[in-house]
Amino acid sequence: MNIEGYGVGCRRGRVVSGAVLGLTLLLSGVAPVQSAGVPPLSPALQNPADVAKPIWSRGKHFQLTGDIVPIAEDGIHDPAGEAVAVLQQPYDAMANFPRDSQGIIDWVKTLEMGLIDPRKSVDGSGDMFPVDFDIIFKDTASMPHVRFPHRQHTEWLTCANCHPLIFIPQKGANPVSMSQIIEGEYCGVCHGKVAFPPTMNCGRCHSVPNETGLQR
Repeated sequence: MNIEGYGVGCRRGRVVSGAVLGLTLLLSGVAPVQSAGVPPLSPALQNPADVAKPIWSRGKHFQLTGDIVPIAEDGIHDPAGEAVAVLQQPYDAMANFPRDSQGIIDWVKTLEMGLIDPRKSVDGSGDMFPVDFDIIFKDTASMPHVRFPHRQHTEWLTCANCHPLIFIPQKGANPVSMSQIIEGEYCGVCHGKVAFPPTMNCGRCHSVPNETGLQR
């Protein structure tokens, strides 16, 4: 089921609820999210120029580009953090995970194949209630429209992770833009930190033909 134009966001929302925090810790191996929504940087990256960069443009990523490097040396994790000594290396944990057309690990397919079984919350308690409907964002200029699939998201997260802090569940209430997403708002609360970056495979989101753009 599709719902058109259901603009769904918040003002620089930060996800602190169980499922997203657990996903960040368990899948990415990144330390808990700080107040700015960014994991701590390694000492080598502690300068203003690097702090201004999106997370996915820092360091080396096995899940994004297949870089095989210990997490203590990847330029993303804090090598002094306690978790670095106990986390499984990404190139071991994710070795057989499927990738999308741009070579980025496809977490949805990974879940569908049964290769992972995410906790429903940090302590493993609670139930998930997946809902199966899409929202179509049409304010995309000449780009294809954006399909937001609820099923793929609610198989991982409870509704409270996104509503109402990040996305107000009301038509027209969320003026989402790519610049805001890249800055870590709206979809960017997760995409570019835990989920695939918003600028590395446009077709993953912009997947609905834009008839207006086709006529130009």
